[in-house]
Amino acid sequence: MIITYVHSSYPADQFRVQMRCRNFADAVNRLGWHTANLLDINSFVQNTPEAQNICAESDLLIIHRYLYGPVLRAVQYWKARDKKVVIDFDQAINFLTPELSGYSFWMEGVPLEDGAAAKEKTVHFIDPTPLEQFKWGLGLVDAAIVPSSRLADDWARYTNVFEIQDYLNTDHYPALMQNHKTELWIGLGYSISESSLHKSGLIKALENICHQYSQVKLVLCNLDPVQVERLNIPASQVKVYAAVSFEDWANILPSLDIGLAPIFGDYDVRSSWITVLEYMVSKIPWVASNLAYRTLAPYGTLVTNSTRDWEIALNEAVDNLDAYRRKAAGEPFLFALSQDVNGNIDKVLKLYTTILNQA
Repeated sequence: MIITYVHSSYPADQFRVQMRCRNFADAVNRLGWHTANLLDINSFVQNTPEAQNICAESDLLIIHRYLYGPVLRAVQYWKARDKKVVIDFDQAINFLTPELSGYSFWMEGVPLEDGAAAKEKTVHFIDPTPLEQFKWGLGLVDAAIVPSSRLADDWARYTNVFEIQDYLNTDHYPALMQNHKTELWIGLGYSISESSLHKSGLIKALENICHQYSQVKLVLCNLDPVQVERLNIPASQVKVYAAVSFEDWANILPSLDIGLAPIFGDYDVRSSWITVLEYMVSKIPWVASNLAYRTLAPYGTLVTNSTRDWEIALNEAVDNLDAYRRKAAGEPFLFALSQDVNGNIDKVLKLYTTILNQA
């Protein structure tokens, strides 16, 4: 079987491209029985000679996330040549709200590359919106693959939807934790939104914790610097990494002493469990909203979304960090190892075979 993953090159997408395309492709090729290719979506829609050759040889084309306009035309082109085409999407795009990344594209039709032009009112909007075109496109592809059961339930009326959760490539995560001497670093996962941070009640709890414990340092990635400046936390206790790549993030992650995963709203609860899995494979104690991750409850701490409960949980973790670390290095770590993509790629390939054999 030859599989080609078609993915975007937009910087904001690269963490999810890593999880949904590169990890799977690497595992398929490592197994050696099948072949997996990676193809930039721009080459796919332009039907470049490289794209022609790769797609013509492929048995299965898996498009990550985008299904609109030129992508739909390319899908039609290859469907007419009897190719099986699948959409793999990992966003609850129908539940995006204005403060979330992607809203202007999916809901308003602002082209991804034209964000600056949109502010100047010179942008040519996509009409119908990408969300509407996505729904049409689901009737064109052979199946959809999603990383959560809630997403599967949402879209089952449009096409055949299958669930493949996010798996870790454990080779990407350094085994050694960094030593901060007297500091204690508390941080958020790579893709946690500012909206979740505030609406979950966590931000006020973090402000209180930082004032209570001078050794605590809050680690933030990919957040708006303006929002960071508004935090009621001394600048000396905030460490900000802006626009980090997946590779950068994999090196930052082991520096955390406590990991956080706030969840708020319909969009968040349809996300995958990758944030918590990354903490677990790095042996990091974690605290998360109880709106998701319930299957992982034995391996961490779940709290209700209130400032009081977040603060109680964080106080407990800070005061008993050694005990929390010992627990994180046990069953949580072993479970995360069991979710390595290389150990689970047979399940993925079995699903691909099922899709290929569909009438």
